[in-house]
Amino acid sequence: MPPGFISPLDRLSYCESRECVQKVVDDYLNYLLNRREEGFSAFRKESVQEDERTIANSYLFTEALITRVLETEIDLIAVIEDLQKRLGDNHPVLIFLKQLMDE
Repeated sequence: MPPGFISPLDRLSYCESRECVQKVVDDYLNYLLNRREEGFSAFRKESVQEDERTIANSYLFTEALITRVLETEIDLIAVIEDLQKRLGDNHPVLIFLKQLMDE
């Protein structure tokens, strides 16, 4: 496990289970719903190392995010806009999210 506090996006690189990815989704949605900025640097825009684990976890993040959004009736468009603002359009999470929405 990495030392100190890291953002959820960085945590995707370290997750080794679906439960870990689900925790990242829950933390992100909790932040989004409560707009609590303190102690939570959501995502970094600078380039992130996109290794196999990060890409696979980005897909799992996207699946879990969509499931949570549907369960809680959160506005999916607002979530997408927030993620686009934080990650840019070329991050794997956004790419997977757009693909899943198109299906």
